[in-house]
Amino acid sequence: MNGEELEAKKLDKNTYDKNINVDNAYRITKRLAFPRLIGSEGEKKAREIVVDEFEKVGYSPIHQETFMTSFYNWIFIRLIFLVMGSLLILLALSTYINPFLTLGLCIFTIYISFKALGISVSSKIKLFKNDANNYETENIYTSLKSINSKAKVIFMGHWDSKSQSFPSSTRIIIFLISVFGSLILMIIYLILNLLKVFFNTNIPILNNILLDACIIIAIIGVFNYFNKTGNDSPGAYDNAAAVGILVELARFYKTNPINNIDLQFLSTSSEELNLGGAVHFIQNHKNDLDKNSTYFINLDLIGGNELIRLITSYGIPRKVSSKKLNKLFVESSKKLNIKLKDIYAPTGAWSDYMPIVNEGFEACWLGSQPGLKYVHTKNDTMDLVSKEGLKNIFLLCLDVVKKLDNEYK
Repeated sequence: MNGEELEAKKLDKNTYDKNINVDNAYRITKRLAFPRLIGSEGEKKAREIVVDEFEKVGYSPIHQETFMTSFYNWIFIRLIFLVMGSLLILLALSTYINPFLTLGLCIFTIYISFKALGISVSSKIKLFKNDANNYETENIYTSLKSINSKAKVIFMGHWDSKSQSFPSSTRIIIFLISVFGSLILMIIYLILNLLKVFFNTNIPILNNILLDACIIIAIIGVFNYFNKTGNDSPGAYDNAAAVGILVELARFYKTNPINNIDLQFLSTSSEELNLGGAVHFIQNHKNDLDKNSTYFINLDLIGGNELIRLITSYGIPRKVSSKKLNKLFVESSKKLNIKLKDIYAPTGAWSDYMPIVNEGFEACWLGSQPGLKYVHTKNDTMDLVSKEGLKNIFLLCLDVVKKLDNEYK
């Protein structure tokens, strides 16, 4: 890096440092750091706080779009692991009976596995038939027009929280072992039983070993049934800090407007239940947005002062998010000397950008350490959020938007 580049880098950081108010973002995070599960009194209080903070920085109108949501997805996922475990053991036992029965069970179990993987990133909100089990909630957002309106960036971060019996790190381990373990075992059974049908090949001792493996994987998967949802997490890191940054970004751009990029600041609801806010928003607004010039920057699990995590792909089969945004964030991290690592999230961790990507829009997910072992627990407190971590997210977002704005000159 030559002298001119170093000076430009210092100038950018100094310009941002003078104009962003990290203390304000931290204050908002602290104000919102209390349990706020959908359907609770905390949820109502959280809505009022988000609207109040947008009003404080001078935005009007502030849109509050209501929609219906439920706990359907998480109840379904808990129950389906019981079904998958039972099917896995039946699959193992069927090899002692009939190879065609095994093949049929194998195909059915693979179908159930992919059904479980797909439901959480579905483009539909699943509701109970009984209205008493459904809840009305709302997305909250406001917008800022640019001079030329050549493109749009939508910053998004959910305001709801939840607790679970297990921290997210444990849940992800259970998902990975049970899902990948089941898929591997099913592929092995598929191959062995095809060999049995066409070549009359049978290895009894291998069947016994595989039966033991199926029982172990089934037991691990069943643990997920006991991962119940509650309202005991303050949710500072997940995801009050994102709301703090959204509001401060809104304040920053109101006093430091840009020329070519319209901005929207979207605080979604029901992310913790079924990505409901993101699903509702994109279904309601996708026809009004240009896929070629609309960019979603999703903030989730942020505020740690350690490594920034850019989740560049997710799911089974693997789905890549916005290559353009991911590339810009990597470039900005190098320019600003902020540590950033790209991450693949196969299963067990979900966020609002997934329904957006599924609809064909450019979207990325920006997070940070300290990690998932505190998420969805009573320990998700302000101790996990640092002003340095908030500042790093600010600097990255501001620099990426600046790059986009220059592209549309």
